[in-house]
Amino acid sequence: MGIAPPAGADGKGKGRGGSGSQLSDVRWGMIFKLGWKLLGFFKVLTIAYCVMMLVQNCVTLGTSQLLGQVTNAINHARAPGNTTAGPNAPATAPANPTATPSAPSNASAPPETSSKSPLFLVVLWSLLALATLAVRLPMRAIGTKLDLAMSNKLRSQLFARLLRQSPEFYHTHETGELNAVVNQFAVEATMTLRQVSLDVILQVVTLGITVGLIVYNFDMKPAPTIFGMAIPPAAIPLAIVLFAFISPWMTGKMANMVRDVSRDLQGKMVALNSLVTGAMQSPEEIQAMEAEPMFVKKHDKELDALLKSRLKNTVTMEYMGLFSGLPSWIVEVVMLAFAVYSAYHSTDPDAAGKVVAIFLLTPQLMTPIQGLSAYILMAGNAWPAIETVNGMMESRARREEKSGTVKVASVEPTLSAKNITFSYTPGGRKIFDDISFDVPPGKITGFVARMGQGKTTFFKLALRFYDPQQGEVVLGGRPVADYASDNLYNHIAMMSQFPAFFYDTLRANMQMAKGNATDEEIRAICERTGVWKILEAGAQGNPLDQDFAGGRRLSGGQRKLLALTRCLLRNPSILFLDEPTVGMDNVEKFSMLEIIKKALKGHTVMVVDHDLRWLMPFCDYFVVLDDGKIAEQGTADELLARSGLFYELYHAEDAKPANADTPASAPPPQMAGAGLSGKARPG
Repeated sequence: MGIAPPAGADGKGKGRGGSGSQLSDVRWGMIFKLGWKLLGFFKVLTIAYCVMMLVQNCVTLGTSQLLGQVTNAINHARAPGNTTAGPNAPATAPANPTATPSAPSNASAPPETSSKSPLFLVVLWSLLALATLAVRLPMRAIGTKLDLAMSNKLRSQLFARLLRQSPEFYHTHETGELNAVVNQFAVEATMTLRQVSLDVILQVVTLGITVGLIVYNFDMKPAPTIFGMAIPPAAIPLAIVLFAFISPWMTGKMANMVRDVSRDLQGKMVALNSLVTGAMQSPEEIQAMEAEPMFVKKHDKELDALLKSRLKNTVTMEYMGLFSGLPSWIVEVVMLAFAVYSAYHSTDPDAAGKVVAIFLLTPQLMTPIQGLSAYILMAGNAWPAIETVNGMMESRARREEKSGTVKVASVEPTLSAKNITFSYTPGGRKIFDDISFDVPPGKITGFVARMGQGKTTFFKLALRFYDPQQGEVVLGGRPVADYASDNLYNHIAMMSQFPAFFYDTLRANMQMAKGNATDEEIRAICERTGVWKILEAGAQGNPLDQDFAGGRRLSGGQRKLLALTRCLLRNPSILFLDEPTVGMDNVEKFSMLEIIKKALKGHTVMVVDHDLRWLMPFCDYFVVLDDGKIAEQGTADELLARSGLFYELYHAEDAKPANADTPASAPPPQMAGAGLSGKARPG
């Protein structure tokens, strides 16, 4: 399964998942921008990382250069005429004792005595080598901490962005895919962003220092000649360095292959993640159908496909490493050959030490260049993940893109539709066709229609998850489009079909609606709805301190009652109830009807539910929708007397097969209070 393009992305991810992917598709500017944006959150860590990296590289280069100095010091110490050669070195005397100091001589001047003894240089080299080991641990710790901090920041921002997406975003992205993006792709992207946007600069600095040291060591007297022409000291290493850049060039040419296998690998990971997520969400259904072997077989098939994709990815990366390493071998051979040739034709007494230094510095010269090749490979390999993460980070919900600027502390509890026309797709079926109605303030209004007529769509328009093609939803006398997005939700709350509860204390779950709610506020609203008795049953100590376990110990009705209580904690001007009886059996939902209705007294409420027999005693007023038009409005008695669509839907309940626990029109007396025992039943 391929990765779906993120909503709101700019569409530049052409060739996604196909063999036509090109390295030019990688937006390097975006990588640097996103990388430095993340690094900006951790300036101290970033500076410490840069300092430690440069110190580590300079110390490593220093040890190589120092070995050349050790070689020269030994040569100087053992040179004839050097009294510091050692206690056993034979004394030398002038060949002609009668010669005067001013006598001309064609003999070469004795080599200069090194200012530093070999022992001192060896001790200094040992200290530098020890420093290389000492700096490795803090360097690794700082690098790991920086990577983890950046990863957590990116994942946090991405998670926050996903929570604010419009409904259509979740229609194009599966839960398993989003899980993989947050917990896998974001981590992979973070490391690449740090290395490409920061390590590249540090490697270029290191490369400059290394080239400088090699040029210094190539400065031998006299300068070597080729075809009678003197070669400047800097010419040879610079020419070889320029040749060495063929390695990143070759890597770039072959990086498309890496991108293809990387996209395939990520597609396999998403497919496996989606399969596991989907299966874990419906284990009872799978077990009831005895479909476990089928799912295990599908899982094994996906694992096998993932194994093959990982193997192909590994082989491709090794293949790329082999080709990118070939120029390194050529550079080392050529550099050493020129160094030996220059030293052989030179009378420079330090030539031997310089050859040693060049020999040790050359591999370190190639390290930054090979690093550039690795970063090109890494960027190509991680680009699908970076592109997906960045696309989701940049995407904006429609309500954010067109958000108004009005912010008010409170609004009148009035809501109305004014000539609204809406369809989900251009030219598609009209969910609403020029509809207008008012929701009576302080009352409970039922929105009734046949199945699939888009009853909850009005909620989404009022909450600005979508915008109508024509008309407007008016809240408190002002179009909802005028409210700033972070202010609109202060006045409208919605209880969804499947309320979101998570694994934390009950207090934390309630403070999801109001972050600064006190225990007294929470308990007062819970007592008002009657849910406090349920929460107290079996609790040891304060129920708000108990581990809520995602509400799994509550029945479906108790979860809905608690979700309603949480909505009321926000004290909204308008409250939407989307299928409040889903997950409740007939006994439970009718027994809780009066409790919920009492809790909502005085609030302006609009409710959608499939059970008209439950809605009739619950609602004060009804708006009936039929094929995109408002068919009728009024109280239950008024609508039944008209024998219209409401009457038809009501009596359609009579055509259903008889059910022993289904009340005809109202719950029997023995059901009263059945939902208040405080004993949790399976949801």
